[in-house]
Amino acid sequence: MVPNIKIALDDLTVNNIGVLRRINSVVLPTSYSDSWYKDSLVVGELAKLAYFNDIPVGAIRCSLETPPNHKDQTRIYIMTLAVLSPYRGYGIGRKLVDHILEQAKKMFVKEVYCHVWVENEDALNWYQHIGFEKGDLVTGYYKKMTPAGDAYILRKKLE
Repeated sequence: MVPNIKIALDDLTVNNIGVLRRINSVVLPTSYSDSWYKDSLVVGELAKLAYFNDIPVGAIRCSLETPPNHKDQTRIYIMTLAVLSPYRGYGIGRKLVDHILEQAKKMFVKEVYCHVWVENEDALNWYQHIGFEKGDLVTGYYKKMTPAGDAYILRKKLE
């Protein structure tokens, strides 16, 4: 028998931004500056914390990219998506990404994309499982890694 599981999303605030910092530091292979976290507080619905039965276990942080030439489409970039490993498989990452896809539709954005480290086969497979397509390889994308890590671009086109 599966116990009752409650997965909820919440806004980032000055009172819980440290939770985002901690989840990212545990899950992700790179670190982010204080200014990045400060900027996370002003992206509205493009940043969320995920809770598993009231325990913070995941987070997503995105940015809206509007090309300066206005010829290309505005896109949403998933900067970070992190779920603590014991809580994977419960639909938490999917709920976070679905929230962003919903926001994209509200904003009339036609593409959501991200970079995934080539060594992270689980993430590559997961993104493809939820409908993202693997695109170009970006050599040396993760410059803070030693040696610099390569990444694939994964995209999801929206109708």
